[in-house]
Amino acid sequence: MFISRPLFSLALSVLFGEMLFCPELPLSLRYILLLFYLFYLSLLFRKKKQKLLCLSLVLFFLASLHFQNALKRFEKQQECIERVLPLNCTVEGTISYISENETAYRIFLKNCIVNSSLGKKPKEFSKEQEEKWKARNNLPFQKIQVLFKKTAQEDSEIPQYTEFYPGDRIVFHGKFMELRPAMNEGEFSFLQYCKGEGIEAFFLANKTSQASPSPLAQNEILHAMRATLIKNKGEVQENNSSPFLKLLYKLKRQASRDLEKLYTEEQSAFLKSLFLGEKSALSKEEKGLYQEAGIAHILAVSGLHLSLVGGTCFVLLRLLGMELSYASILSSFFVLSFALFTGSSGSTLRAMLMFFVYFFGKNLGRGQDRISSLSLSLLLLLFLQPLFLYSVGFQCSFYSLFLLLLLSLRDGKERRKALSKKWERAKRKKRFTELLRLLPKKIKEGGKELFLFYLGLFPLFSFLQSSLPLYAPLLNLLLLPLLPFIFFLGILSILFSHLPPLFFPLVKLLSQSLSFLLSLFHSLIYFSLQLPYSSLLLGKLSLPALFLYLFLFYILFLFPLQSAIKKRRQMQKKEKEKQINLSSPFISLFAIKNICYLKNILSLLFLCTIPLFLPSPPKDLEITALYVGQGDGFLIRKGNFVMTIDNGSSSDKNFPENTLLPYCKAKRIHKIRYALITHSDIDHTSGILAILEEGSTENYKSNYKLQIENLILPVQAKDDYRYDFLKRLAGRHGARLLYWKKGNSIVYGNKNHSVSDTTPPSDTLPSSGTTPPSDTLPPSGTAPSSDIIPPSDTAPSEKSAFLSLRCYYPLTDAPMEEANAHSLGCVLQYGDFSMVFTGDMPKEAEKEMLSAIKKEGQSPSVDIVKLAHHGSKTSSSPIFLSETKGKFALFSYGKNNRYGHPHQITLEKCSYFRLIPLETAKLGEIQIKTDGKKYEIVAPCRVTSSLPSEMPDS
Repeated sequence: MFISRPLFSLALSVLFGEMLFCPELPLSLRYILLLFYLFYLSLLFRKKKQKLLCLSLVLFFLASLHFQNALKRFEKQQECIERVLPLNCTVEGTISYISENETAYRIFLKNCIVNSSLGKKPKEFSKEQEEKWKARNNLPFQKIQVLFKKTAQEDSEIPQYTEFYPGDRIVFHGKFMELRPAMNEGEFSFLQYCKGEGIEAFFLANKTSQASPSPLAQNEILHAMRATLIKNKGEVQENNSSPFLKLLYKLKRQASRDLEKLYTEEQSAFLKSLFLGEKSALSKEEKGLYQEAGIAHILAVSGLHLSLVGGTCFVLLRLLGMELSYASILSSFFVLSFALFTGSSGSTLRAMLMFFVYFFGKNLGRGQDRISSLSLSLLLLLFLQPLFLYSVGFQCSFYSLFLLLLLSLRDGKERRKALSKKWERAKRKKRFTELLRLLPKKIKEGGKELFLFYLGLFPLFSFLQSSLPLYAPLLNLLLLPLLPFIFFLGILSILFSHLPPLFFPLVKLLSQSLSFLLSLFHSLIYFSLQLPYSSLLLGKLSLPALFLYLFLFYILFLFPLQSAIKKRRQMQKKEKEKQINLSSPFISLFAIKNICYLKNILSLLFLCTIPLFLPSPPKDLEITALYVGQGDGFLIRKGNFVMTIDNGSSSDKNFPENTLLPYCKAKRIHKIRYALITHSDIDHTSGILAILEEGSTENYKSNYKLQIENLILPVQAKDDYRYDFLKRLAGRHGARLLYWKKGNSIVYGNKNHSVSDTTPPSDTLPSSGTTPPSDTLPPSGTAPSSDIIPPSDTAPSEKSAFLSLRCYYPLTDAPMEEANAHSLGCVLQYGDFSMVFTGDMPKEAEKEMLSAIKKEGQSPSVDIVKLAHHGSKTSSSPIFLSETKGKFALFSYGKNNRYGHPHQITLEKCSYFRLIPLETAKLGEIQIKTDGKKYEIVAPCRVTSSLPSEMPDS
């Protein structure tokens, strides 16, 4: 099926040439992909396609070299950006695309030159200064995105047109912004997004250099642009704009204003995304709504949009009597214009190239092989932009279309073709009785194909959004037929709005009709999300699980087994002599039936084992230190037991929706048993506050809601006004409030847990017959059963399966004015592993905590010390570090924070006491996994090349 298509083999070679050298893929997975590619090459060799085999190998090596060069260039450009990151810079480049929304402008520049000294080279400086100057000036970049915001005054004085257009050469002042990778699992990677779009740098233009334009230019130059234009008092450096691109940009701006006049703000934002490719006009809430409902693909300009533009133009031109060749050329021109008009994304370019192939084949009188045209598009785009491989839109566009094509080629192709011919013939001859007779078969085939399509998209939903919209298939069946009407009504309303006033009633009729359709469109979306089980939480698949799922799915559901067996039998018959044993065909048919029967059984088993592909809770203890920016955030997991310590950020206002909720969603966390807050500072509470509010963050209308069962606060919070808001939110959320001081603890076994507000004997755990006081029972309201806590004579091996978190500070419930001074200090114990959590406690509190531990006859020695107050010099006293005898010191702080954390004195103390630093700002998310005897430390999103050196084998 694939070997007979040369373009597919060539495209596969280019794709594997990039994937096998992609550093983000695990090495073991790349070895498996290499074996698969070698197997495919062996099939080419067996089929005696030596020329295709040689060409495939050549393209494989060329693609791998091209991809590695592109990666090296991108990494080199990031090093250049790091050198000029804190400096004011100028960027000179040619405008390739301009986009805007209500708050900001986005300008894409190509062929850029970056200078950090405003273009002025000092006359006299040393050789070292000259090398430093060269490293920060005249830096070439291929593509830079410039962003600047509008002010209220500028926004109210937007003129008809800006003074510059695509093709103009322009200069901007401002600063670069770091392209931050994903620092935590489930988090959005801005670095990967820019890499996939070919954006080498992100530039924030400032608004400090005011220009004073001439009176003639005052009505034309946008105030926001005047604030950022550099040379010649706000004039464009070189006005070389392309007349065609300039016309397209003017049409786009005019269409944008027309939509704003004719429709409401929400409706115009949706139509801008649909017609103009301006997704930035949509709010975060709207984008989240479409993603949650499983119809976000509607917002991406792709084959659906281009088919409406190109297909409609071609049909109209042919109806007007135009020749096939001229109609194809003009339709291709309209498709190209629309692609440039909407920004030329990866999915748009893929659809455009396939349209060109379609029109070219139609003029040659040949049918279109869509797999070959898709392969050609992939081949050309990856050679044009090798880093398209990182683009999520590019991946989804090619994967979904390839999946549809494979569904059309699976077993039963002849039967489906015959059914379609009968259906079309009955429709053409208006035989309604025959249509009714064929309708059940048509529904059955369509339902089966739709089910298999979404079964194939299952890993994509899990990997990209960690959830599956259950009603997305039905919603797409209802909404997709409305899109052509929405598309054409919108275009007609824009066109007729420029006609004389005589046509205004018609414009009003069109706009009202479209408004009704849009209202119906959104009503269906909201209704689908309100249905029970509208979204299933899947978690995020690992890459090996994703590839294994896709391989098994193809073998069991898409591979045309019957066709392959039949072809094999035909080949064997041709090779045999004329005298054939009559029983052999019957044996072959019997074998085919058995193989198909076995395939059906395996398919059912595969469907039953799908949950095994999803992430499962850890059997042993897993402690995660999230990178929260400037703040603290810990999650403790063992089986289905989930507990948090703090989780807040003062540097990232969107920390809950950007980090905490996506992480919990990726890990399939439904419920948090205990949320412990060490003290009231916002850099320790903002994430928990957002969860308790249930609607103030981006889980606004989402069906994914985290439930907190118990909220643990310091005992001082009872009478401290700083905790009042937290306590009110906890009451509305339904979380039980617990106030902790020295002696309180949590003990968790394999199935149940216990909370204690009394101090048990220090040397043993409470006995099985002990029942906690009534106000400390678990949330269910029932006394813990005897298997919650083992008897004191339990064997050590059984005790090691229990997790305990015990509070040793504050010692009393006496009020403390300083919030840091009453930070909860706790020791976590799991078998032989232990870790201390200190919040922001000062040195005096650390000493009192040490004394409390010793008074109970316990050793303060631990394996890992979470340093208090983000590594501040006011904490981590020498006596505390000496007594705890930790091997690792965990720092939780934000990169380039304004507090100077961690302090140099603290780092020197850690070095003196031989503590290996684990820093979230350098490693990102840090995971500590232990079975109670040994433990390992993993940084799954590490930014640096490796974990800290000299890590002991614990």
